[in-house]
Amino acid sequence: MRFILAAIAFLGSVALLVVGWLQVTEARAADTVVATGTLTQESPLLVIPSDTLIEHAGTQSITIRGDGPIRVAIGRQADIAGWVGTTQHEIVTLDDTSGALVFTPGEASADETTAPNILGSDLWFQEYEGEGQLEMQQTLPVGFALLVQSDGEASAPNEISISWPLDGRAPMAGPLLLGGGVLLLISLGLLLWALLSMRRRSKPQRQAREELATEIPVVVPAADGGTAATPAFSFEGSTQVADDGLDSSEVDPIEQSQSVVAESVRLSEGDARSVEADHDSFRPVEEPSWAPPATVDAADRQPQAAAFPSFRAPSAEAAAVSPAPGAPVAPAVDDPFSWSGQEEASSPDAGDSPSESAALPADDDTDKADSGKSDDDDSTGGGEPPAGGVPGPDATAPSGDAPAAEPQQWRRPRGRDRSQAPKRLFRLIPVLLVGSIALSGCSADFWPEQFGGSTSAPTTPTPTSSIDQALLTEGEALPAVNAQQLTEILDDAAKLAQEADAANKPDGLAPRFTQAAYQERAAEYKAKAADNALPGPVAFPTGEIVYAVPQASEAWPKSIFVVREAGGETPTAPFGMMLTQSTARDAYKVASIVQLTPDVTLPEAAPVEIGAPGIDGLAQPLVIAPEELAAAYADVISNGDGSQFAALFSPEGDSLRTQIADARATVSGEIDANAARIEFQTRASDDPPFGVQTLDGGAIIAVSIEEVEKLSARTQLATLSVQGRTAALAGASSSSLGFETLYTNQLMFYVPSEATGGAVQLLGYANTMTGARQLNANEVTYG
Repeated sequence: MRFILAAIAFLGSVALLVVGWLQVTEARAADTVVATGTLTQESPLLVIPSDTLIEHAGTQSITIRGDGPIRVAIGRQADIAGWVGTTQHEIVTLDDTSGALVFTPGEASADETTAPNILGSDLWFQEYEGEGQLEMQQTLPVGFALLVQSDGEASAPNEISISWPLDGRAPMAGPLLLGGGVLLLISLGLLLWALLSMRRRSKPQRQAREELATEIPVVVPAADGGTAATPAFSFEGSTQVADDGLDSSEVDPIEQSQSVVAESVRLSEGDARSVEADHDSFRPVEEPSWAPPATVDAADRQPQAAAFPSFRAPSAEAAAVSPAPGAPVAPAVDDPFSWSGQEEASSPDAGDSPSESAALPADDDTDKADSGKSDDDDSTGGGEPPAGGVPGPDATAPSGDAPAAEPQQWRRPRGRDRSQAPKRLFRLIPVLLVGSIALSGCSADFWPEQFGGSTSAPTTPTPTSSIDQALLTEGEALPAVNAQQLTEILDDAAKLAQEADAANKPDGLAPRFTQAAYQERAAEYKAKAADNALPGPVAFPTGEIVYAVPQASEAWPKSIFVVREAGGETPTAPFGMMLTQSTARDAYKVASIVQLTPDVTLPEAAPVEIGAPGIDGLAQPLVIAPEELAAAYADVISNGDGSQFAALFSPEGDSLRTQIADARATVSGEIDANAARIEFQTRASDDPPFGVQTLDGGAIIAVSIEEVEKLSARTQLATLSVQGRTAALAGASSSSLGFETLYTNQLMFYVPSEATGGAVQLLGYANTMTGARQLNANEVTYG
């Protein structure tokens, strides 16, 4: 069973190692994968979506070829889709079967066959431009796409090629190689266990067969007067077996062998003593029934050596029978079953007196410790008794008339048996094999990411791309812009404002300013143009962005609320701005800019990387609807505490009320009530509200209101005079009818939700005279 398990484990290890190595080889076989395609339709735009770009991991090497100019924009896929709209375009996808790029027409209007220049939009992260051929390398994460065009009139470039590097990743190769190595070690262990077990089971039978097959020579006189070495016994050659009443199958072969050896030693000892007693006569030794018959001549009998010369020699102190002169000395055997490394030193001359045996110290234990070999070692040589305690014949033992052997000849060599060294080298082969396989799987490219392997996710080009991917995974909308884009937009607006301020012309403001923010600056330029002594507009803030909430939405218009430090040498309160983008092809423009009130506390809002929903789809209603906010506050300005909306607005930090009330009281006190009258009106402007939601369910909303100040004559003889900005904007300093002055107030409010409750808080405002004119005759009532 162990052999079967070892074979199964070995086959499993081979399978795992082969599959793992094939994965490693395949991963390292190619460097890149390339997909190409050719456009056959005439469309002004090409869209390469995110799914195509991230089909493979790594850097995307993109090559675009065509006739004429080539323009490429990189942005979020939703922004690109919004920009393209219903213009005719082709979507580039990757065919799963052939691996080539395929061009599929997108949903579009048949009338929109041209497109404006795609470059310069606030939506893009990067822009490229070339002629004839354009190459770029990008590492775009999920959710980013490419928009390609020629000049907007002609067809888009017709050849696209995208290549990705193969990172050599085989995430399952490491586990497969490791598993194969472990199974290989298990199979080798099972095989070794099975071999050792089989060897232990066959060892007693093997030893018994070897001992039974061994012949022990006994020297007996020959019939012709000489000597002959005749086997004392032989189990294989003997046919005479003593019948002891036992079945042969019941006799233990080891015990039988021991008894035979003991009998042989006894006979040998008895024969030697008989020779010592009588040199001239020969008394034949009674042969056992199992020994073959033999006839020897006593006169020709020669001294014989012990039958087992490897047994222990008699010690010097042992008692010995005095032999007759000239007779050979037969060694006495103290214990035929004791093992010794001692050897007799005998003289070859028959006439010499027998020498005493030189006792040599036994080194059995030392030899065993130094041999480094187990009982299973079948190497020959002296130094160990045969297994089972039964000594066997030694064919190399010296005879009685042979010269004495050196002690080292029969002593087992100390240390390791170097004859086994080559075999030990083969034992290292599995270790080296498994080690090399394990080292080949140490690379992080060959392990899954959860086990510390390298990741296949591409490097993110922006700090927010990982958050973008999480938002897309959750099905949430992405923020309108990121921090980098927002900074670029505001810097561009600041540049245009500075240029317009220097030229004192509003023409350069149009790309970045709209609604109340544009009207305010244009009025400042007009007034200053009429009267250069008048101050110009407040400088556009250029400091650090300290608060930003972009709207997270896939629909337009979109809004962004941002707070930026004023910058410059004179410290002032920061400015709050509301930016808006009407359509995907429009730029973000500053719709409202106010200076925050002192000690204002802004509500908590989502970070710029996540954004917040706009006020178009509120999850819960506010204490007042955004479209009603401007009119309600205008009523509070007109009626003060008597307004029905007064309770909705917090008076804390609202200095605009006091400022307007004080200005109106001052003007009313300066006119002659008999010659003129003055009227005040506050109304909501035509600008729509813009805003974003906060974390508590409320919203930051930007609105504007208008104050109309009408100064009219009460008699035909009256002449009304104005000065300063009013005269500059009206184009006249006096009139017999009167003047109408328009003030625009840009307001920024925090409006809580109904669930949270609380009063509406004014965050900041900007009050500017934006217009003045002379009254018409039909607008004056005398009396």
